[in-house]
Amino acid sequence: MVRVFTDTGMRLGEVLPLRREDFDGETLKVRRTAHEGVVLDGTKTDHGEHDAGRTVPVPATLAWMIEAQIQLNGENCELLFTTPTGRMWRERNFYRDLWKPAQQASGLDIRPHECRHSYVTHLRAAGINDADLAEIAGHRVETMLARYTHAVGEEFGQVRAAIG
Repeated sequence: MVRVFTDTGMRLGEVLPLRREDFDGETLKVRRTAHEGVVLDGTKTDHGEHDAGRTVPVPATLAWMIEAQIQLNGENCELLFTTPTGRMWRERNFYRDLWKPAQQASGLDIRPHECRHSYVTHLRAAGINDADLAEIAGHRVETMLARYTHAVGEEFGQVRAAIG
């Protein structure tokens, strides 16, 4: 589950209510959001205005992990990621039981939303088209550029060459 944040840039509230039907082997369809155990149609930014939701590409390694999770869950489980008792995670329990132990084990002090910023920043630095990246992230281009992209320090050589 932790890899979904780093490999897709999805929000916590979008990951918690993911269902097996939202995964087609190569992409995740973001159709709903969850907050404190309540599931709403749509995402944080559209709240159901776009019935189709948005599509997020899934790298092959994560796709394999999600397939394994689906098999582990069994045929009767609708959710992709469940608590040990088979229910949808609530934010506070997710942080307490899953995220904090992962932070301690890794030594990284990050939050899921920071993975989203890193995802957008690094894909943009890799040359992904702004409009495509904004669509994947679920924002307008202007919002994505203002809030989700950060300097990665890879252009200093080009800047020095341009200014002499």
